[in-house]
Amino acid sequence: MALPPTVAEKLQSYPAIAHSLEPVYEKPSLPTGYQPKLIEIFCDLKLALQWAGGYITYEIHVPESYTPKTIEWAIDGEMVVVLVEGETLLNRLENPISMPQLNHYG
Repeated sequence: MALPPTVAEKLQSYPAIAHSLEPVYEKPSLPTGYQPKLIEIFCDLKLALQWAGGYITYEIHVPESYTPKTIEWAIDGEMVVVLVEGETLLNRLENPISMPQLNHYG
């Protein structure tokens, strides 16, 4: 499935995000009450936080002044939120889901 021209144009500098976005762009939001098993948050294409099995299993610390150009959320291996340079290009979290508690591992 090809992305809409406006989205494709916005992602010209981010081909990896465009590639990940194509298969899920037309998918509906996650269903109400969905319970994720794995949440991954990427900033500027680098894993910033990973939650799995009830625990934060990976996180990075960045300066308070850091503002990423891109933010992507993947839930259970599927892209659900994409923000590029402050613009939301995908939001599949329109329905309330059961967000897990973010416990630190160990």
